[in-house]
Amino acid sequence: MFVLNQRPTVSCKTACSCANCRMRHITPSHAASPVRIMQASRSCKCSNRGMVPVRAQANPVAAATAPANVAAVAPAPAPVKRNFAARHSEIVRYFPSAMGVDDFMGRVEVALAGFGFTGDNSIAMTNLCRDESTQVMKDKIEAIFGSSFNTNGLGGVLTCGVTGMKAGLSHSPVCFGGRERYVFFAFPHIAINSEGEMGALSRPGRPKQSCACGALLAILNAFKVEGVERSCKVPGVHDPLDPELTILQQRLARRVRYEKLDVQRLDLPGLTQVAERTITDDLEYLIEKAVDPALADYAVITGVHIHNWGKQLTEDGDTSIEFVAPAKAYTVVNGLKTYIDLPQVPALSPRQIKTMATRSFNGIDVRHVQPGVRGSVISEVPLEYLVKKLGGSQLME
Repeated sequence: MFVLNQRPTVSCKTACSCANCRMRHITPSHAASPVRIMQASRSCKCSNRGMVPVRAQANPVAAATAPANVAAVAPAPAPVKRNFAARHSEIVRYFPSAMGVDDFMGRVEVALAGFGFTGDNSIAMTNLCRDESTQVMKDKIEAIFGSSFNTNGLGGVLTCGVTGMKAGLSHSPVCFGGRERYVFFAFPHIAINSEGEMGALSRPGRPKQSCACGALLAILNAFKVEGVERSCKVPGVHDPLDPELTILQQRLARRVRYEKLDVQRLDLPGLTQVAERTITDDLEYLIEKAVDPALADYAVITGVHIHNWGKQLTEDGDTSIEFVAPAKAYTVVNGLKTYIDLPQVPALSPRQIKTMATRSFNGIDVRHVQPGVRGSVISEVPLEYLVKKLGGSQLME
């Protein structure tokens, strides 16, 4: 057992139809010759690989003075796609413990099975942001543990209270001897797209870049403009028309003040990590109030969910991938707490990762599985899954 101490749209250049702009694409040595530039086809469209290819032809009138053959203007070279290891290296700059989502879930399943937690005898309690992009993480969890009871809130804020928590626990399977088993998952999320743009997330069917997490970004901007003290209100006081955001903002403001963080230097990855620590503390407090260790065993798995999707959700765009940066992982069995160091749990093989990933995507084939860094294995999130699961597939045809 591995037990250690705690710890947008497609952007491209459009070929102008005026003669002056067309002449710019001719080799300087032939620019003086009267030539006619023709597009390769009448219905040619711009692509994200650069200019529309054009072809120069000699003017019959000037055939005697112009060269017999005018070379075709070569299209701009296609951008070189970075492999998964390069993209993983960029993610670990902000989240050093980050690993591929299927790699993460494989290690979680193996580690928890050693303490008696399986999909047959446990209920998963998932606490994620309300954003539909977190459905990927939810599908990964439920592919192992079955349907989960969710306590989701904006930014992952916990507002279900003790009663909401107990409602989910009451749905757990009852094992031989009468004991129950719960597995708690909690992840705020952030997007860092395939080109390294912070907070940027492309969504199927939407023409412009979106962001994740929008709630955390709004709170970060408020902190920088208004300061933290203005948001440090008495617990229980919130906007009745905007309860989740104001509760989350108050909780984060008090945490930032407690940790003495400089909000002017705080960035989105930093605030996301603050949110993880805050939400984990809130979760553990609710568990203390709702779970009786004499009657039930439980596990807690927390971290940050990271979307590293392609900037352009097209067949020619970058592959979308997902990461999780684990934070806390431990079990409480018969009242005994044991911490698990997930990075020390060996990764599954690429074949096993591919099998796990395909199952979580309802049978949609996973074509790309590559090694990451620090021993992790990275698997793609198929474009077909994203457009079907999140909507917008008809608009993208």
